[in-house]
Amino acid sequence: MRPLAKWGALVAIVSIAPLAFVAAIYLQKPPNRLNEAISAIGFHPITPPMLLRAPGSIYHVSANGRDYDMLCEVSPDRLVGVTRSSASTTQVTSELRRAQYALDSKIVHSIQSRTDAKLAESLRLELDDVQVLEISLEELAIIADELFQRESCDREVRRYLENGEYVCQGQRVLKASTRYVAAYDNTAAGSVQHTTDLIRNHFDPTVSVQGGQSVSGANLYFGMRLAPRCLSFKDAKRQPRPPLSLWNRLVNHFPSLEFL
Repeated sequence: MRPLAKWGALVAIVSIAPLAFVAAIYLQKPPNRLNEAISAIGFHPITPPMLLRAPGSIYHVSANGRDYDMLCEVSPDRLVGVTRSSASTTQVTSELRRAQYALDSKIVHSIQSRTDAKLAESLRLELDDVQVLEISLEELAIIADELFQRESCDREVRRYLENGEYVCQGQRVLKASTRYVAAYDNTAAGSVQHTTDLIRNHFDPTVSVQGGQSVSGANLYFGMRLAPRCLSFKDAKRQPRPPLSLWNRLVNHFPSLEFL
């Protein structure tokens, strides 16, 4: 490349870089405070919340630990009798209470009625009926062996392991409902329904009235935590840690670090 062309390319890069940086900031999604709170207590946020991320199932986990894809699903009936409430439920509930956050201010300001706008401004979203459900590591191993009896499951797991990918099993789930709370008492007859209609029309079409409260996503899984060790071939010397932190990823590549 000629010197003049090199300088031209350099100027173009320098000129475009700030614009790209500004565009990246502008297009970046606003932080989800609820997901941040779920991550802070050691769970992987399930977005949107659902019942399809049950403990015991086997997942392909991306190298950075951010994405989970189900490889083998355990039947809900199989979990009956082996899933128990974790002793950490009380602590987790206390932590998540601090995650109460306001609704989207842009939508609040777009509401025409001053009374409704004031009501929307006072609303907060929080998790309610929080439970942490878990399966013992012994039962988890038994379930994994049962899943491997399915030829399709065994084949998929082997395929990912042979490619050096992470294959891990879910051990704990965070189960809860989302509840909309007003800053002032709105339990009078008709007020809860009016609040629910307001939320449904402007914020959340799935909200409904349950037990005198505006509730959305009732009894769904909001977060999942993997077992301490991922799966590996039987002749492997060690099982890798889930790649959820830089340290875990380093230890997986340099096993001698584990004893430091």
